[in-house]
Amino acid sequence: MDEQTIRADAVATLSRYVQFDTTNPPGKEMPAAEWLRDQLLRRGITNDVTIYEPAPGRGLVLARIPGNAALKPLFINHHLDVVAADPTQWTHPPFSGAVADGFVWGRGTLDIKNLGVVFLVALESLLKERVHFRRPIIFSAVPDEETGGSQGMRWLVENHLTALDPEWVWDEGSGGFKGIFGPQVMFGVAVAEKQIQHLRLVATGEPGHGSLPHNNNANVTLLRALQRILDSPRPLRVNATAAEMFQSIGGTQKFPTSILLRNLSSPLMLRLAAQRLAADKLTNALLRDTISLNVLKGGYKVNVIPERTEAEIDCRLLPDTAAEEFHRWLRARIADKRVKVETIESSPPSGIAPLDTPFYKAVTNAVRRHAPGAEVFPLLVPGGTDGRYFRSRGYAAYGFGPMILERQDMSRPHGIDERISVENLMLGVKMARDILTELCA
Repeated sequence: MDEQTIRADAVATLSRYVQFDTTNPPGKEMPAAEWLRDQLLRRGITNDVTIYEPAPGRGLVLARIPGNAALKPLFINHHLDVVAADPTQWTHPPFSGAVADGFVWGRGTLDIKNLGVVFLVALESLLKERVHFRRPIIFSAVPDEETGGSQGMRWLVENHLTALDPEWVWDEGSGGFKGIFGPQVMFGVAVAEKQIQHLRLVATGEPGHGSLPHNNNANVTLLRALQRILDSPRPLRVNATAAEMFQSIGGTQKFPTSILLRNLSSPLMLRLAAQRLAADKLTNALLRDTISLNVLKGGYKVNVIPERTEAEIDCRLLPDTAAEEFHRWLRARIADKRVKVETIESSPPSGIAPLDTPFYKAVTNAVRRHAPGAEVFPLLVPGGTDGRYFRSRGYAAYGFGPMILERQDMSRPHGIDERISVENLMLGVKMARDILTELCA
């Protein structure tokens, strides 16, 4: 493998990919999808490329690399769309694809256009080395992940799942963490994720003049209901996936942390560790149903009491939480008939991918080869990914980002100055080559 040539190619390709502004909403991913199609064709990866248009202007790429054996395919996926970015806050413009200081900068460099480039470069380099695939590979790039996938992966699965029928799905959802679970590098492999409940709370009241305040102000009603919700966090709870995860992490820690984490399913151990776990936003999210108040809309003039006000809350439920029970609990905390609950978006339990599979083993082998001393653990994803559309239907879908992130990097996806190091990009190509070879060649 000519590392210097591949490194330069990966950097230039990601830089160009980032320059397609696929901010969702509105998305408008079709130009990026057409560019990806041309990349697959020009690089000689496959001639079997289809672009679907689930909605006007929204491109979805599906490419098939044939295998010479009667095996189910490996499905490798990333999404084309990204979240919004305010260029005034960035060191380099978010859609410039700037290459500076050893990094490629821009929206999507970590979430998750980098993974698409890693797949492209890894596949091309293997084919140039005349590697023959026994197992077919399906490469997909979907729109609309950032707003739920109804015009992306959900559409693809609902309309084409029978034709896809993968053995394993490789998607986003994790990566290597340095300084998060101690000084050692720990690679998470996402095997499950929390349920999404995006809800709108609507309070109504009596409108009037601001000079005559009263007790039926919709703003006040809603604020008091929200305070009752936020003052009553859901209990910490260790489900089967979290128990497996913390057992793996515990093996890398010093005493007494190692004992606590390995036995976190014990109510006593959970009580002993509760304060520390709840203080960290990541471990807190992995061990309880969470509620984040993210949107408030109320009032329109300083001297007018409004008749209606709204709040939108992002609720993420553990895989084994019953959504009906959560809604009963929420209504009990609101305790006010003037406040109604509307569902904006919801997802069913994601399912759990098994650990005893060739995919999980291939990832473990790649980590050991390219990140000596690092450990691999199963991860419960606190957010949502397109993998849930496969897991909920019984397919083994995994999230794995072949890169190493430090604590200061964790806020960059969806944040300011998103960037990926050139070394991380190259690490991704090397790991992807190994995983694709082990599973498919």
